[in-house]
Amino acid sequence: MNRSSCKVSTTTFSIVAVDMQKKELGFAISSCSYNSGLVCQAEAEIGVIASQAQGNLAFLPLFFEKLGEKKTLKSILSHFKKTDMDIESRQIGMITSEGEKLAFTGKKCAFWCGHRTGEDYSCQGNILVGSKVIENMAEAFENTKGSLVERLYAALRAGDDAGGDARGKQSARLLVKKRRGGALGSDTVTDITIEDHEEPVREIGRILRVKENILEGRQLCKATEKGNPEALAKLEQFLKDKEDRVYIDFWTTIADVFFEKAIEEKAVYYYKKVLQISPKMINLLKQNAKTGKLPREIAEAILKEHGAH
Repeated sequence: MNRSSCKVSTTTFSIVAVDMQKKELGFAISSCSYNSGLVCQAEAEIGVIASQAQGNLAFLPLFFEKLGEKKTLKSILSHFKKTDMDIESRQIGMITSEGEKLAFTGKKCAFWCGHRTGEDYSCQGNILVGSKVIENMAEAFENTKGSLVERLYAALRAGDDAGGDARGKQSARLLVKKRRGGALGSDTVTDITIEDHEEPVREIGRILRVKENILEGRQLCKATEKGNPEALAKLEQFLKDKEDRVYIDFWTTIADVFFEKAIEEKAVYYYKKVLQISPKMINLLKQNAKTGKLPREIAEAILKEHGAH
């Protein structure tokens, strides 16, 4: 490799980690630079790498190529050192699906820089406000219970709360992979990227909470549609503080369920909520009234307050 090969300048702090029991792996990263996640890559049941500071993106595919050749992380790092004349400007964190991990911080990385490895993880960062960033990340990962997503976010949030990147904030990414563990059989369990945001790490946290709410809402809706009365009560309680377009399908579901149960008063109430949250849904309600899917008297009760008939 020469001096012009795929170099990316990115000040950042990151964690690469695995959950061997659940066969999940991934990374979390934040930086004052745009697209901080560019310098990381994860492949289900193989490994994860972060190549940062004066990052060399050529390391990413090479890392997986060498793992395919059954090379150890020590030998992979040795290869990087032998083939890259700017290696002392690099910072690297690597981990395999079996839990082998290794980190490297070049002598020319900008202060504060350093890394820390532990069971099933490696944390690394450069141009940070101090060593507390990495220390707090590691401690948060070690002490947090739950899924790999939750532990990675806890680590990233701890680093951010400790001051993170000395130059400020702009982007963050959290990714977890598991073989066929994602939607529609994909390997991606979670992949959240935030760009050009005042609080990118906290925004990841907000999106994770929304995702959890959506998953819970879907489960409650499925159970409700199967006639589970307890689930219906829980769905009503769940929706009390969620008058937002993100949850519009759940509001429609509960309105439909009460309509099917012939509990018209509640059906009308929830259909009105649907229109309050998403006024453009009025066209669908009109269509349902026209085709007979919704009785005219109920449609009129719903549409009356909206000045439409």
